[in-house]
Amino acid sequence: MNRRCRALVRDLDITSPLDMRVLCDRVAQHTGRPIRPEPIALPPHGPCGLWVAVGETDYIFYEQETSRLHQEHIIAHELGHVLCDHRTSAAVGEESSLLILPNLDPRMVKRVLQRAQHNSVEEQEAEVIASLILQKAHRRALEPTWTVPPDSAEVIQRLDRSLRHTRKGDHR
Repeated sequence: MNRRCRALVRDLDITSPLDMRVLCDRVAQHTGRPIRPEPIALPPHGPCGLWVAVGETDYIFYEQETSRLHQEHIIAHELGHVLCDHRTSAAVGEESSLLILPNLDPRMVKRVLQRAQHNSVEEQEAEVIASLILQKAHRRALEPTWTVPPDSAEVIQRLDRSLRHTRKGDHR
């Protein structure tokens, strides 16, 4: 499962800073279906996110009243379901969509996925993909940056060259 998830994320060419709309477009290129992320107010004890396939478009509904990082995680999780082409039965899809999106015609819903069974293989895959996406996107933001005073720059450059040379296996 881990290898499959890593391969799917590697193919997305994720950049930092993360732009969720660009990421949705990349996943759409992979699946051949447009993806529209939509913020909505979801029920307090319901899911944080929801993937709904309507006609030829995939909609990802995510909680609007949460932090940006949590929204990114929710969208990335739902994109994990899209990438893995996880499916539920039509009956579950219609029930879920009616509870959360009562104005949606259930006959148009092809599939709906939401966080319901956290221990299922599908949920684990979606969660691994979300984690990998966010790790890759935010890695640069977490890397330390160093400011070197101009009068120390030459010494730091020599140390850097020396350490790089040593790392390659040359221990002179």
